[in-house]
Amino acid sequence: MGRKPRIQYYGAIYHIIQGGNNRGLVFKEEKDKLYLLELLNESRDIYDFKIFAYVIMDNYYHLLMRTFNISISRIMHNINSKYAKYYNLKMGRRGPVFKGRYTSVLIQDESYLLELVRYIHNNPVAANICNSIEEYKWSSDIFYRMNIGNIVDIDVLLDTLSLDRKESLTKYVELMDQEISNYENLKNFYEGNGIIGSQAFIRSFEKTKKDERTTLDEILKRSCPTENEFNLIKKGSRKRYLTKYKIKYIQLGRDEGYSYRQIGENIGVSGTSTRNILKK
Repeated sequence: MGRKPRIQYYGAIYHIIQGGNNRGLVFKEEKDKLYLLELLNESRDIYDFKIFAYVIMDNYYHLLMRTFNISISRIMHNINSKYAKYYNLKMGRRGPVFKGRYTSVLIQDESYLLELVRYIHNNPVAANICNSIEEYKWSSDIFYRMNIGNIVDIDVLLDTLSLDRKESLTKYVELMDQEISNYENLKNFYEGNGIIGSQAFIRSFEKTKKDERTTLDEILKRSCPTENEFNLIKKGSRKRYLTKYKIKYIQLGRDEGYSYRQIGENIGVSGTSTRNILKK
């Protein structure tokens, strides 16, 4: 059975959670966390997205982000695959670095950002790594407290608190410094729900039936300039110039929630071969 497709649209806000494979410490050293931040900053300009918050722990990371013209699936594939390549080369190992598919929670709008940012920034405190949010250097909290809009878009959240920046910064610090007594309940809510928003917002997506998603043949036709390329790929042709159309087909198929195996079987190759095509 195929995976449930991601809900994706222009301007969508996502809470992303990505853990290390087998709970491995994939960000143990400071230079590992720094490299992930460099990747995020680099990808932000290339793939057209905004970051509202992040925290990088030793074995997982959180992102709160808004996407525009590029799908969340493509963005996350780029970030995770580049980090995995860096980590495997550094450690002299092979195999998966991250724990399968990342978790993405769709957030209705900006009105939900404040409490979610507070939850994300509180991860190190909840893990008993530090006593306060401000002590942990590998989260976006510092950008808010210092009023620095660099890798993080701080304006959206701060402007919801007050249009007077001095006042909004004061309110931000006060809210972030409040102790969270029900962290596990918040974790279940912010990580266990596929969509966070009003009942009407949630129902609007639940109406979308699974069998209404685009078929793989339709995706392949959309990826090819003419019927000739479509037929060649379906027949298993290995002509080099077809690779760019296969890559587009695989990326679109993944965006629709199909597995590598399903995508590959539709054009007569294995799931492993399908993954390898993306690396070309």
